[in-house]
Amino acid sequence: MLTKDLIRARLVGGAVRPGFIAIDDPTALAMAEQLLHVYGMTPPPRRADVAEAVQPVIAGARDPRLARGLDKVLLDRCDFGQVTACDYPECRRILFRAAAARLAAGELTDDAEYRQEILAAADLPAGFGVDDIYADLPENERIERFRSLGAQALLQRYNVALVQALLLRAESLDVTVSSPDPAKMRRLFKYLRFFRLLARMHLVPVPDATSGAGESPEAVRLTIEGPGSVLSQPKRYGLQLASFFPAVCALDAWSLATTVEWKGSPRRLRLTETSGLVSHYRTFSAYVPEEIRLFHQHFAATVTTWHIVGQTPFLRVGGAEVVFPDLSFEGDNGTVVHLELFHRWHAGPLLQRLQALARDPDLPLIVGVDRSLLTNPAVAEACEQSVWFQTRGFLFRDYPTVERSVKCLQQAAVAGITGGERR
Repeated sequence: MLTKDLIRARLVGGAVRPGFIAIDDPTALAMAEQLLHVYGMTPPPRRADVAEAVQPVIAGARDPRLARGLDKVLLDRCDFGQVTACDYPECRRILFRAAAARLAAGELTDDAEYRQEILAAADLPAGFGVDDIYADLPENERIERFRSLGAQALLQRYNVALVQALLLRAESLDVTVSSPDPAKMRRLFKYLRFFRLLARMHLVPVPDATSGAGESPEAVRLTIEGPGSVLSQPKRYGLQLASFFPAVCALDAWSLATTVEWKGSPRRLRLTETSGLVSHYRTFSAYVPEEIRLFHQHFAATVTTWHIVGQTPFLRVGGAEVVFPDLSFEGDNGTVVHLELFHRWHAGPLLQRLQALARDPDLPLIVGVDRSLLTNPAVAEACEQSVWFQTRGFLFRDYPTVERSVKCLQQAAVAGITGGERR
């Protein structure tokens, strides 16, 4: 993420407008190539070498803030580490004792052969050399892995990073998706779940541009709470929200509206697909978080009366509101029940969901609630007083267990849940 001092933006009519860079700008492309050359050097450079090599590029740039921002994007794509896995402080003590013994014996020289003799006498780990004595210091760590990309892709990543940096201090985020593609919407909600965000989703009519009147197929409007509305760990939540944003850029037709903190005051931020932002998320559909993979495995190995349904549908929760559950289950009798999870940041959405379910108790839905939410008095009271939650809800820590999920499914079945349709 770009830090606040690296954000290029200006105010236009009271709204903040990010300073996007044209991805075909020759000067910016040349600067990107120079920076990429530094990070791709062979052998892999040390952190201090990188900082020294990029300095002339930044100093000579027409826009030093842009140069520093591109450098930050590249730095975030590096994994740094130590060449030799060992206890460096202990190795130094052993080495210095060996050198002190030679010094006490009157053997005082500074040639390469002498240093190698001391290294051999010190009985240090294999591969430990003179250059490794202070390799554990941050500036001496070397690039172990650099996720390289092209110059134009770097400029695209930079433009997205500008928005992400602003979203770290956002209030609620409103995203409207026109003519939503079902497959891309499912992918979007996978990202929401991955970053443990929860969105209120409504179907909204959009004008029919062909006739000038009437309504076309419904658009989808998502409202996601921002870090400004979260009392627990707002910085971490802001990072999750900002990390989710590239998934929005992968949609065909979208608009985003929010309020962010800029120059000490709340400012409007509005973006659409015409902003030219390009998502760098490509292979998420093949990635399954470890806790979800283990849940699926354990469920399939231990539960015989229910199985997990592969395709989770959208559920209407009264009126135009829609829910996209985290998991769907089908029982032996064909009953389909869906599970929605509420994590530590979802106090507001949970309270709204409990109210909606009180009005629509027959919805084929159960809910799991992270125990950390019970530190909120309003949430604790709502869960305790909700008749619906007593049979259709359960508590978990970090991620639900198979046992608690199945117990809640059975309770819901006994309570007479009718089951949903598979779509």
